[in-house]
Amino acid sequence: MIAIPYLTTLTKYFSYGLLFVFGQVRDFFRKMINWWSAGNLQDYFNRPIASASDAWFNVVERYSNDYNKTLKLTKKTSRRLNLGSYNYLGFAASDEYCTPRAIETLKKYSPSTCSSRVNGGTMDLHNELEECVANFVGKPAAIVFGMGYVTNSAILPVLMGKGGLIVSDSLNHNSIVNGARESGARVCVFQHNCKFISYYIVRQKVEEHI
Repeated sequence: MIAIPYLTTLTKYFSYGLLFVFGQVRDFFRKMINWWSAGNLQDYFNRPIASASDAWFNVVERYSNDYNKTLKLTKKTSRRLNLGSYNYLGFAASDEYCTPRAIETLKKYSPSTCSSRVNGGTMDLHNELEECVANFVGKPAAIVFGMGYVTNSAILPVLMGKGGLIVSDSLNHNSIVNGARESGARVCVFQHNCKFISYYIVRQKVEEHI
């Protein structure tokens, strides 16, 4: 059995102890720094608004007397550009055409009909909307979904299946990626916006089955 020299053992324990002490000191100061930084940034988040969430909306101004530990509201507002919303079509704000009709529909059908058609059933409003969309795009029929993500992820597994081939852009939205994955079809990904590679992939796969 080889005995470890006393000096080697001592320096080893000293090194581990030094690392442990520095680690504890670093963690202690990190908590203090993170807490202080979070306090300075608190006013940037969870800001109350005083108008509908449109493209532009009014943000309530706040002030603090204790270095942002607590924030107090004022009666002043400032106009801000909304860059963090899913309100693509602007329906979250007041619209002179859509808002009155939406209120009238809510009064007639109640908010409980906002669930999916699997749970709430198909109503005359759904049929009327789908007929309107079909006429607009010049097709015999149409299906309306409540959101774009579900449109892609639910339709692709219906259109494609095992034995099929999906040639997908590398930067396609996650809804398309999930829909293609759930379809069971073979997925070949090509470099973003490179039509030559996509054409080559399709031609290669066709030749393999000839």
